[in-house]
Amino acid sequence: MEDEEVVIEIIKCEKSDISVTKEDNIIFNDPTDPVLWEGSFTNDQVKLSYTVVVGQYNESETYNFIFNKVNECLKIDRAYKYYDGKLVDVSAITEMQVSEFYIKDWEINSLFSGLLVYVDPHDKNTYSRKFWIDNFKDASNLVEIPEYFDDCFKDKFPIEIDVDKDGIIDFNLTYEENNDIGNTPKFDSYTIQLIPASNKNKILSPKKNSSPYTIIFEPPFTSENTRQYFGGVKNTLDIFYEFDSPYENYNYFLSNNLTYKNILQNDLPDYFVISKDIGGIEYFGWIKFILDTSTCQAEVLFAYLETNPNTHVNVN
Repeated sequence: MEDEEVVIEIIKCEKSDISVTKEDNIIFNDPTDPVLWEGSFTNDQVKLSYTVVVGQYNESETYNFIFNKVNECLKIDRAYKYYDGKLVDVSAITEMQVSEFYIKDWEINSLFSGLLVYVDPHDKNTYSRKFWIDNFKDASNLVEIPEYFDDCFKDKFPIEIDVDKDGIIDFNLTYEENNDIGNTPKFDSYTIQLIPASNKNKILSPKKNSSPYTIIFEPPFTSENTRQYFGGVKNTLDIFYEFDSPYENYNYFLSNNLTYKNILQNDLPDYFVISKDIGGIEYFGWIKFILDTSTCQAEVLFAYLETNPNTHVNVN
């Protein structure tokens, strides 16, 4: 029989005699940018958090502690760390375990002070932090509508592409769903991909000698400056992370910030450069498309295949 996860239920009504002062609102006392505790409340919950910058591009980690209001008492509901990767890394949520907490002061929605003991899920160390918050924000009327992949894109895929209009599908612009059950909380990820319908059809990418070999082109370009990289071509255009309840408000698209940072975010047309083997002879072509996750737009505008064999295509 597998060990069941131990859930520690901590409800506090009584106040502790621990020493906590207003100065404990400061986590790290930097003269220009101190890290402070922040607090908000709704009718049913209280949230404490603090944010630490951890990277040169202002990536950050926010430590969040959620308490349920139980009459005059407070009960730990959950704690989690949110890593915001900004434009350089994938953002993620990881739950944390709170082993102890003590109340020094609790004046409903106006003052909350005490002590939290928790385990950081990444370095596995136990931390004990005092807190003092007397400037709570009212979040009772803050309604966040979670974003879901199904609502945005699912009915738009697959898009079948017949580049030479011979009645045979050559490529599919589609998506793939993956389930990550190893993370806590669990999440599903969706990648938008261009998939050849036959091994005679190829996705080409710019010539260079290091991966990742991107596959998106913007004019001017020529198929002469391409090749197919086996195992190196990134056919993923975007990715969506969809978290299990109660973390749906963290669902998000990468918006190509990682793989196509300077592409698919401007007003230029975007292209795939492709080739097709017909009777052992290579024909070059391109697919013009739109992908915009901010407006849930996905559309193939035009597909072209050069009728002359072994003749490169150019778009200016």
